[in-house]
Amino acid sequence: MASPCGNVPAMSFDETVDRSALPASRWNPAALKEHFKTTDVLPLWIAEMDFRAPPPVVDRLVERARLGMYGYEYRPESLFDVITAWFGERHGWPIERSYLRFCPSVMNAICALMNLYTEPGDAILVQPPVFFEFRQAIGRNERELVKNALRFAGGRYQMDFEDLEAKASQPQTKMLILCNPHNPVGRVWTRDELRRVAEICAHHDVFVVSDEIYADIIYGDNRYTPFVQVAQTAGASAASCLSPAKTFNLAGMMDAVVVLPEEDQRKRFRELASRFFWNRTNVFTTLAAETAYREGGAWLDELLLYLSGNIAFIDDFLARETPGVELVQPEGTYLAWLDFRGLGLDVEALGELLSQRARVALNSGHWFGREGAGFARMSFACPRSVLEDALTRIAGAIAG
Repeated sequence: MASPCGNVPAMSFDETVDRSALPASRWNPAALKEHFKTTDVLPLWIAEMDFRAPPPVVDRLVERARLGMYGYEYRPESLFDVITAWFGERHGWPIERSYLRFCPSVMNAICALMNLYTEPGDAILVQPPVFFEFRQAIGRNERELVKNALRFAGGRYQMDFEDLEAKASQPQTKMLILCNPHNPVGRVWTRDELRRVAEICAHHDVFVVSDEIYADIIYGDNRYTPFVQVAQTAGASAASCLSPAKTFNLAGMMDAVVVLPEEDQRKRFRELASRFFWNRTNVFTTLAAETAYREGGAWLDELLLYLSGNIAFIDDFLARETPGVELVQPEGTYLAWLDFRGLGLDVEALGELLSQRARVALNSGHWFGREGAGFARMSFACPRSVLEDALTRIAGAIAG
């Protein structure tokens, strides 16, 4: 049963929340019409959760809002304390407090670092199929996109290190944007894989910006490895970009943490942030982030169990109901990378099957590069009833 947004009941991941009265991007009629040619779809295309944020976060925000004072504030020392404690205790990563800098979002941080470490016309490596905003950022900042495409074999994606070496060695290549864990294919790169990347980039003086926004969404025996930790031992220059946005469903608030281990990096980033006045805070964002990192651990543990159940549900449903469609097993993120190539449809026909016949809105795989053609991305951070509805629609459209 749907409940109105104004009432906050006890946490339940099976609860459905009616967001129709809100200007939520996933339900934006103009966007749905543009991308899917209809508004009559179940939208699971934007990478956000259908779950309420941790109850302590909601409680603190409501309490803060009722105070009625929203003047200028600074980031308290307690925020730095909870961030370093979270990554130290949860991931075994003892981040130096002095390494931390803040930015409005991870993409904002990536663009900032792009402008600090490259010039217009320089080449920037990405590993498609990969988050499409990397490509957009490179183009809008007048840099050249170079692809180090991932290899897909045996149902799993791997990096092509030989190709990476060849392209990193080109004098115009100045940066690699790494996705760790990877969106959309769900790989959680191992320490050995990241070490090889760091060695190649160190040898060719390629700066690495690692998008680690899904660092906390990891399944099974997989382990998140912070890239800057590996880069330091390999002599590579790098930055890791973190955020509570995906972990605690705070994406609409934003805020990113940039980990810069070198003093010169931090100086240059601070100067750029000062130039564009990025050092201002948002009272609700700061409070939400601090509360989530301090009190959200138990909630996240429950979330990961529920998401693991959703993965198992997808696997079982596809095996029973949709021959020709397979799930690329996610090691991390809450994004299902679905392989529709067994249906033998081209990009346009697959898009029509999903949006017009199944009436579900998923990201077409080619959005992430031509390497993603024949695939589609679906957020499975939703109540199981919603997930079942989406999969049933897809199975029905294929059967029809």
